[in-house]
This record gives sequence, C-alpha cells and structure tokens, in this order.
Amino acid sequence: MIAQKLYEGIEIGAEGSVGLITYMRTDSTRVSDAALVSKGFHQPTVWRSIFAGKGNSLPIEKDAQDAHEAIRPTDVTRTPDSLASYLNNDELKLYRLIWQRTVASQMTPAVFDQTTIDIGAGRSSSALRFGAEV
Repeated sequence: MIAQKLYEGIEIGAEGSVGLITYMRTDSTRVSDAALVSKGFHQPTVWRSIFAGKGNSLPIEKDAQDAHEAIRPTDVTRTPDSLASYLNNDELKLYRLIWQRTVASQMTPAVFDQTTIDIGAGRSSSALRFGAEV
C-alpha cells in the first residue's frame, strides 16, 4: 500500500500531487535509457565521476517481468532528504530504499587494491600471511 501511494502521487507543496516512483509490480532490473540520460544522473558535478557513463545493465533473467523497467524514482534529483517533510516515516523509508538502490545500481563498480605479503622465518615450516583490501 505504501508503494502504491508513492506510485500514485504524494502532495509535494506547490507542485501538487507527484508520482515519486515508477511501476512497482515488476522484478525487472532494467533501468530505461530515458531515465539514465535524464538530468538526474549526470548533471550535478559531484555525481558525474561516480556514475557509469551510459549506465549499468544487468542480464535479463528468463522469468523476469521485463515489460516494465525496474522500480526507481521518477526523478532521481528528488532525494529522500528533500522529500522528508512531505512523507510519513514508512513512506520515507521505502522511498529512501528505492532511491539508494537505484543510484547504487548505476554507479561505477568499486575498484579494490589487494596486497599480500608472505613472511617466512628460517627453518620454520609455517609462514605468516597478511592480506589487506583497500
């Protein structure tokens, strides 16, 4: 019911009733090309360096309802914090989850640097092994 309300629309001040998420009865992982090229993902200078060019796409599973795209905010520039005064606690929690997962799904994959050091001592048959990921 909460997702349905976010889909149908919430009163957002002078904007009136605004649908905040796309169709939620889907298991698709696809984000539409139109959404990826929208101002939301690429305009703010801070975000430009963390988003993956044309966007990330996952393989479509054979049983997925891919007639619809993935559940996502209708406008990614509407951050959860910017909507906090218009949403009740449960609506805000669900919107925050959808917003964060959508944004995370389009970020450039993390790069890890791993270093391994092997230390041996004399005739000892055991060695210490240290590893760290950064």
